[in-house]
Amino acid sequence: MSQLAKFYNKIFDYSLKKGTHIKFNELLKFSKLYKNNIIPVMTNHIYDEIPIRLAHRVVDLNRLPFGLSKNHSINRIREWYLLSFEELTQIKKKPQTENEINEFKHIIHNIYNRHSTTLSIISKGLHELQVENKISNDMHAPVIQSFLNRFHTNRTEIRILLEHYLSFFEESKRENHHGIINTQTNVGENIGYAIDNIQQICDVNKINLYLKDIININIPEPIILPSIEHYLYYIFFEILKNSVEAVKDKKTPQINVDIRNIDEDMVLIKIQDNGGGISESNIDKIWYYSYTTHPIHNNDIIEQIDFSNVSPLSGFGYGLPISEIYINFLNSSKHNIKIYSNYNKTNVYIFLKNIKK
Repeated sequence: MSQLAKFYNKIFDYSLKKGTHIKFNELLKFSKLYKNNIIPVMTNHIYDEIPIRLAHRVVDLNRLPFGLSKNHSINRIREWYLLSFEELTQIKKKPQTENEINEFKHIIHNIYNRHSTTLSIISKGLHELQVENKISNDMHAPVIQSFLNRFHTNRTEIRILLEHYLSFFEESKRENHHGIINTQTNVGENIGYAIDNIQQICDVNKINLYLKDIININIPEPIILPSIEHYLYYIFFEILKNSVEAVKDKKTPQINVDIRNIDEDMVLIKIQDNGGGISESNIDKIWYYSYTTHPIHNNDIIEQIDFSNVSPLSGFGYGLPISEIYINFLNSSKHNIKIYSNYNKTNVYIFLKNIKK
């Protein structure tokens, strides 16, 4: 048997193994429980878990329908997964000594960086096939939606696990942090950061809006809770960006943000805009990957790392479905974003769980 055949047999064997899904509340408990020896414990877990996850992603990419698996952009992603799988499975035994763990950390760091532009590259591949009329939103959306939801959900878990692991090697420990989890995340400040960065996008794209004049924020009391700040930021950034796009041509644009505790376990963030609303025929389509009311040219889709602010105001169509994946992870549950719209306004309800410290 050739070396290549042996390699793909190994991938197939690993893909038959069941991965261990992680939840945010479990990640927080785990980090506290093993805080005195978190690095060796997580090293063992990642050594066992990540090759399984990578093998599953390779198999998923090989099974993509409608010519997606042959697309150049998708092939690049597959090659990255193959390389990352090979690097990890070449390590013959679990790292135990300090030197072995540091070498392992270096490999994990390279893998983490290698896959940082996956989201934008898959978006580009999907857009290329739409331009070539090989897929359409209406006909092929359910099948593509199912695949991408599974792929991006699993990718998100991998990214969080690897970033969480790497953060424990940082020399300067951040206050109130367990790895990448900030136990004192200020929800109002997080929304403020999102608004500031959307303002920068407006300025760069010469959109004549001063957001502090049109966005009204109502927070009766500060809301502090454990979260992964940059994932929470992405959710607010994408949804507020949609609202700004909706109102930017209105004579009297207005966006209202209300944040309050529903009870001791749940926070509600309501974002309302007076844009043109979403038609009844499109309300379900807004969750489709690549669906957008303001499409952009393929040449304008740039490769960008996760959480990059280098983007136009709209056009990718990934913001909402990826936001749902992120909030579902933070809440360890599903269906945490509700959207209601009519001809002159849209209400977005974001339910955020407050996991007790």
